[in-house]
Amino acid sequence: MKKIINIFGMFSSIISYKLKITKLPHLPLALWIEPTNKCNLKCLMCPNSVISQDKLGSMDLDLYKKIIDQSKGYISYVVLCISGESLLHPKFPQMVKYAKENGVKTYLSTNATVLTKKLSTQIINSGLDWINFSFDGCTKDTYEKIRINGKFESTLKKVKEFLKIKKQLKSKIITELQIILLDDNGILDYKKNIFKFRKNFINLPLNSIQTRKPSTWGGVFKNTKKFIPKKLSKVYSPCSYLWGSMGILWDGRVVACCSDFFGQNIFGNVNNEEIKSIWNNQKIINFRKAMINKTYLKHNSYCQSCDSLWEKRILGMPSGLRGVIATTLGNVFGKNYFRIFKKIAKHLNKDFAMEIIN
Repeated sequence: MKKIINIFGMFSSIISYKLKITKLPHLPLALWIEPTNKCNLKCLMCPNSVISQDKLGSMDLDLYKKIIDQSKGYISYVVLCISGESLLHPKFPQMVKYAKENGVKTYLSTNATVLTKKLSTQIINSGLDWINFSFDGCTKDTYEKIRINGKFESTLKKVKEFLKIKKQLKSKIITELQIILLDDNGILDYKKNIFKFRKNFINLPLNSIQTRKPSTWGGVFKNTKKFIPKKLSKVYSPCSYLWGSMGILWDGRVVACCSDFFGQNIFGNVNNEEIKSIWNNQKIINFRKAMINKTYLKHNSYCQSCDSLWEKRILGMPSGLRGVIATTLGNVFGKNYFRIFKKIAKHLNKDFAMEIIN
């Protein structure tokens, strides 16, 4: 039944977006949930390096369970991260396990610095479906320049340890490692060292390594000189995340997407409102209309130079909804279509920010 709901949601989200429908006949396909907004690093390309959070905290496990209970009948998956390092949440494995027990796929992007043998084993045994190791550099100098407070050798050891445990447990968790290419020097460093770096993973079950060009993070870095953001088109597309997914911050506030680190545009609060009612309340309908009418800056100033509004469409699909559809499609049919779609996207658009190299 849920697969049918997800298939309907995929078609409905695409059609509703194309027809500019703002009160949607479907429910969200995915949720970005923030276990915590605390982070132990100050990465060059992260908004947390230039803007301080008003308040730090971690999501209460009961609130998390309430979110899963409300949405398990229609969401395909949850991404368990927004602004913080999710593995700093003391009950992260329990969060994954609870979603898994309720038929919800779980995805995580982590800096991997706080992994231990015990935590890695718990995460894998909890049923996490996909993990991305944000490991931005093939060498110590490059990595530690980008991942401020991170230690190259220590983190690499923890990633390899995770992969060894995955192999021992015969887990099917998808493991990816991502390297951000900040600028021309970063690209040269990568090309020079990637062959040697890949040798670290010989006989280990790493599914892929991918490169990525940095984002402006909702316009936070629109005029930055720290790095060269990915190249965007000049053709505007309304933010399609609003037609397929929602974000929930650690304290229950609901935002449009994972780029709203600081909760500038709040649609509701799951502590005292149902997710279903927030999805089509007047605030979010007005924001969808504002996206269509290009008056979105009245709602959220961070949208001004956001990649999602100016990335080139591929096969007629804008970036945000494209990723949600690809991931949901994979969950419905049991295949990693997101990886396939990324390869197709790179073939069709040379400026596409991601590239699978392994």
